[in-house]
Amino acid sequence: MLTGPATLAADLASTGATPTTLFLSFLAFSFAGWLYESTVCALANYGHFANSGFLLGPCCPIYGAGALACWLLLRDVSGIAVQFIAAALVCSVIEYAVGALLERLTGARFWDYSKFPLNIQGRVCLYGAVLFGMGAVFICRVAAPALFTALKSIPGPVLTVAAISCALVLAIDTAFTLVSWRQLSQKLELLRIELADKVNESLKGASASLIDKMPDAALDSAAGLKERGGELNSRLADMSDSALEALRGKIEIPSFIAEGTRGLRLVARRARGVARYADIPTPEKLKTMLTRRELRFFNAFPEIKLKAYEGVIRATDLKKRARELFQRK
Repeated sequence: MLTGPATLAADLASTGATPTTLFLSFLAFSFAGWLYESTVCALANYGHFANSGFLLGPCCPIYGAGALACWLLLRDVSGIAVQFIAAALVCSVIEYAVGALLERLTGARFWDYSKFPLNIQGRVCLYGAVLFGMGAVFICRVAAPALFTALKSIPGPVLTVAAISCALVLAIDTAFTLVSWRQLSQKLELLRIELADKVNESLKGASASLIDKMPDAALDSAAGLKERGGELNSRLADMSDSALEALRGKIEIPSFIAEGTRGLRLVARRARGVARYADIPTPEKLKTMLTRRELRFFNAFPEIKLKAYEGVIRATDLKKRARELFQRK
């Protein structure tokens, strides 16, 4: 008599679910999630299609993971009401865990439900749980069985080749996305350092209250620039919108922001000091473009918050420029 993992494997096999079909189903549901975010959500919020999701390609893995988790755990639940409630809980746990993990790994919050009622730390909310619960019930009762039935009709070797090819594409996409994220972070770090230097030069008589609260150390070293940049970022993040607008009128915004999408040049007046800061190359060696691929994170996640750079992003109106680039409202 089969028990444990053997029983589970036999049970899955009877539904047509093999490792290959499970992976392809994961991709199918990830694509469906991307399509939902990029069409339904984008049209409701912005009036037009928008490529949403962390990856460059049409794939939102969190949807695929949630769909498969609900199907694996809840497919045998007979009552629709019980299945709905359980699916809503499972999806909420996954969304909360993924959100917390991303914040820990990247220092960024990619979505925020704080404006919705009955939310938990802005990571999940009742509205989202209801939608995910309804979707999971449909997946368990209709979509997943139909998908596995369709995949069973395709020869095994064809499925294997398709799965391997998709896995390679997904790995390449993930690598390019992580490189883009790292480049964005490095360029924002340079911007923070340079903006702190420019504030020091341009606002010494115009904003005494801001400068007086910063360290008195000179900016001759990269460590000094980084320290002042961090404190400046915090103060910019806490400023009111009116104060921020007044500040923009007095400070010389770095040229690669002021010039828009064609210029976007990274310059650092204190290049020699900045070069000593670990992992940040000199301006001569640095790719001097904030590319569309890097700015797309602001398009894919309009509510994104990069805590370490939020003040600088606000001061330079970077999100607004990203919206203009991607023609978002």
